Amino acid sequence: MFKITHEHGSARTGTLKTRHGTVETPFFMPVATKAVGKFVGVDDYALAKTQAIICNAFILSLKPGLEVMKQYDGVHKFMNFDKTIFTDCGGFQMLRESFMQGTTAKGIQFTNPFNKQNILLTPEKIMHIEMTIKSDVAMMLDDVSPYGATKEQFAASLINTHAWAKESLKYHSDKKQLLFGIVQGGFYKDLREKSAKFIAGLDFDGVAIGGVAIGEPKPLMYKAVNYCTPFLPKEKPRYVMGVGSPEDIVLCVEKGIDCFDSVFPTMNARHNSLFTWKGKIDLDKGKYAVDKKPIDESCDCFVCKNFSKGYLHHLSKINEPAGKRYRSIHNIYFMNALMRKIRTAIKENTFQRFKKEFLKNFTA
Repeated sequence: MFKITHEHGSARTGTLKTRHGTVETPFFMPVATKAVGKFVGVDDYALAKTQAIICNAFILSLKPGLEVMKQYDGVHKFMNFDKTIFTDCGGFQMLRESFMQGTTAKGIQFTNPFNKQNILLTPEKIMHIEMTIKSDVAMMLDDVSPYGATKEQFAASLINTHAWAKESLKYHSDKKQLLFGIVQGGFYKDLREKSAKFIAGLDFDGVAIGGVAIGEPKPLMYKAVNYCTPFLPKEKPRYVMGVGSPEDIVLCVEKGIDCFDSVFPTMNARHNSLFTWKGKIDLDKGKYAVDKKPIDESCDCFVCKNFSKGYLHHLSKINEPAGKRYRSIHNIYFMNALMRKIRTAIKENTFQRFKKEFLKNFTA
């Protein structure tokens, strides 16, 4: 299922085999919460050379609903995407006050945003949802405390997370679908170590580090990852959830992380912040109004091959949705190109040199 082919320090590259193909690791997943991204669709993921995406199982169970998913025999045929799809359990929605009502030992109480009905999301229910959706990789149900919570709150959520981990394994029966556990514990070393050891000791196919990139300062995020990694099984894929800035990904790969997802690249693109190999540019600035060059002259994405910064600047100024699409395609393509460069550097034992040069240029 998961095979490491090359290592350079703690950084590693390999392959993750799912029922919809093999993904080269490390890799990045754009977020398609509702089986579609914001202003980008399946054809755009192909243009951006995307290997895998992540959807939200809980949201999809509300709309279009599980009966629709059954009619299509799963999310792949529903959205016509033939590559790997992860599904998040919906625990992250706990951080949204419009969804969250509270937690009990049984599960998470949510408000359905479409009809305002109350829903208790339990490990048994989310496993049924994810198996019906037929994603390639399902995430267990976890209890996420917000940044700024007390240690007592993080400890209490850890009790639920660990109990739900065992229940998720109990109710998950699709042998073709991989199931990942999630480590929680906030930003406390003892809680993170406790959780990493507990989740690593269970029979999950992979392990994710959750509860980061939720508004905390970056040094805290790196500490949380560092607290976990020594206790994660080397032979299983490691996933940091919600981390998607290029520099953070490079530094997390250095720590032995294989998988990432985030709205960061597309959110930046919608706000005119575009990634280049020489750093980010703000396309909204007036100096780009008559710039005939592409976003990045060294980029061979569809957008850079066909449009100038001046034209894309114009689309931004008139708030044209197509402009948001083009900018998003470019940033997703950049992320996938970055992952390819990372994999090559690991294979060629030049990752440290690549990291140093990339960070110097990108953060200049």
